[in-house]
Amino acid sequence: MRRNILVVDKDNGSLAALPELLKDAGYEVIHVHNHHETRATLAKEDFAVVIAGLEEHHAQKQDLLKSIKANTPDTEVILVSRAARVDAAVRAMQMGAFHFLSLPENPADLLVIIEKAMEKSLLQSEVNELRQMLKKQQTMPTLIGKSAAMQELKKEIARIAPLDCTVLIQGETGTGKEMVAKMLHKLSSRAQKRFYAINAGVFSAELLANELFGHEKGAFTGAQSTKEGIFEAANNGTLLLDEIGEMPVNMQVQLLRVLQERTITRVGGTSDITIDVRVIAATHRNLEQLVEKGQFRQDLFYRLNVFTLRLPALRERPDDIPLFCNFFMDKYSKSFDKEVTALSEDAMLALMRHSYPGNVRELENIIERAVVLCDSGTIQLHHLPQEFSKGTGKKQKATVDNVHRTLADVEQEHITQVLQSVEGNKATAAKILGIDRATLWRKLKKYSL
Repeated sequence: MRRNILVVDKDNGSLAALPELLKDAGYEVIHVHNHHETRATLAKEDFAVVIAGLEEHHAQKQDLLKSIKANTPDTEVILVSRAARVDAAVRAMQMGAFHFLSLPENPADLLVIIEKAMEKSLLQSEVNELRQMLKKQQTMPTLIGKSAAMQELKKEIARIAPLDCTVLIQGETGTGKEMVAKMLHKLSSRAQKRFYAINAGVFSAELLANELFGHEKGAFTGAQSTKEGIFEAANNGTLLLDEIGEMPVNMQVQLLRVLQERTITRVGGTSDITIDVRVIAATHRNLEQLVEKGQFRQDLFYRLNVFTLRLPALRERPDDIPLFCNFFMDKYSKSFDKEVTALSEDAMLALMRHSYPGNVRELENIIERAVVLCDSGTIQLHHLPQEFSKGTGKKQKATVDNVHRTLADVEQEHITQVLQSVEGNKATAAKILGIDRATLWRKLKKYSL
């Protein structure tokens, strides 16, 4: 934490010996000699403690105090004067000064007061940092899922987020690749900076270059002013290049240079601009296959593939489906001001059997539609798309064993999966199953669960 002090005092003034004394005590000290230097220094750097010993009128010191507390409230200010009037001291304390005192005969007497001011400033800074951490956690994008695959993915995200390395996220459309990128950003040292995302596959090479690198005035017809690109705007932050597998090949060459040199050149420009951006790439395609076909540069693949995260498809983690259903029901019930809190048993069974080619995004759309159509507190089978009611369409192919299972076996397995997904919470399980708690209790007793 910062232990720096700004001493404001004229040359050979009353506090002339103080800077060296503070340095000997282990503080970082800057000494300025007038209000002009003070303002310029405070504009460039924050200080834990400011000690003002100028002999001007008290009003000037109070103006300085007011400005400091308005801009950096954690900074503690000690005002020192040869003749400290009581009324001036009272006003200063009311305005937030840590202390207002007469100039001591020995500047070393100030050290006790300064140390207390330093402790208060550092404590307040720590409290603010903790508040920011809590705020960051509250706004943290989260991945839903209790399955083993999702638990492992969350561990990998937590492990690599602070490392500031390039990451490649692979997963089918709708699995949540941008959510993972945002988590990597929020858990990194860049969390307080900007996060940008751009789909690299929807632009031509020329338009993508303009978006990423910006352009100089007059670079092309219509370029009436200089434009900053996304790489510059994201400086010190994170940039997600989504659908990187669709990026035009000639743009792949330019991106490789950026990753290697950490510089960009605006369209129509000649000067290199240094950038510090963490690049995260995402794709639903197999880049290794694209490399073999000559559709993606091998050297860029190696540069992007420092660490790879793979998002499992929703059909690979069916135990997470009830969790998503519950989450989306709550989300859209609030959005549409409705009280939809449960799914009927046949509706949940239909949702569990679906193959979800659109993954989580598809399930969200299904639940949103169902909440809109639902005229009671429970989503029924007829609230789902037509293919669910007909028993046709995008269901997973049943095995012979599944066909020959009894309804009781299916019901028992489904109740077990729902209970596991909500960690044994029977009230929540009953809501998901669309039955009351008494009915659930009877079924648990029936199946000895």
